[in-house]
Amino acid sequence: MRDVLRLIKTPYVDTQTLLSLLTDYRKPRECILRMVKNGELIRLKNGFFLIAIKVSDGTNGMVPYEQIANLLYGPSYVSLEWALSFYGMIPERVHTVTSMTIGRNKEYHTPVGDFSYFGVSSDRYSIGIVQKQSSNSIGGFLMASPEKALADLVFKTCKGLNKEQLYHELLEAKRIDREYFHTIDKALLKEISSCYHSKIVNYLLDLVGTI
Repeated sequence: MRDVLRLIKTPYVDTQTLLSLLTDYRKPRECILRMVKNGELIRLKNGFFLIAIKVSDGTNGMVPYEQIANLLYGPSYVSLEWALSFYGMIPERVHTVTSMTIGRNKEYHTPVGDFSYFGVSSDRYSIGIVQKQSSNSIGGFLMASPEKALADLVFKTCKGLNKEQLYHELLEAKRIDREYFHTIDKALLKEISSCYHSKIVNYLLDLVGTI
């Protein structure tokens, strides 16, 4: 069965793909359960698994967190603290993979880490998302641009703050590197702001022009 797993190009797999590869077995679903019990498959949710050998090899020894986040629950894109850490905009290591979705808020606690999803309306969802290529896995994933990740962060965590409070929250509490504000695409942030219809996101737009 390990040879079957080696045929799969990605480090993750779903039940239907496994069943299509296990047609020579009389009870393919029992084979899948056995692979989970033996630690060959790591169950992330019902019907979706990581292939253990593909995330523990010396050459592929990294879990593709962003791809998993997209696939665990969707439609969704990686954003908020995880995206800001990905771009090097905040110094702290982030332990929960944070995403936005047009679905309901959702959390997954898996053997490889925690994944959190926060709902956003469809008119705020699509603008500012970029396709990224995974560095350690075939394929890519959807992630917020730096501008989108900042807008999502203040929209979800900074409501009720005034402009001065937002300034201190971003630079002191969140510890976002001031230099990154100089690289923000103000035109894109303005376009995002116009879709969010949010006072706090408008404050962010004003601050980017002054920091």
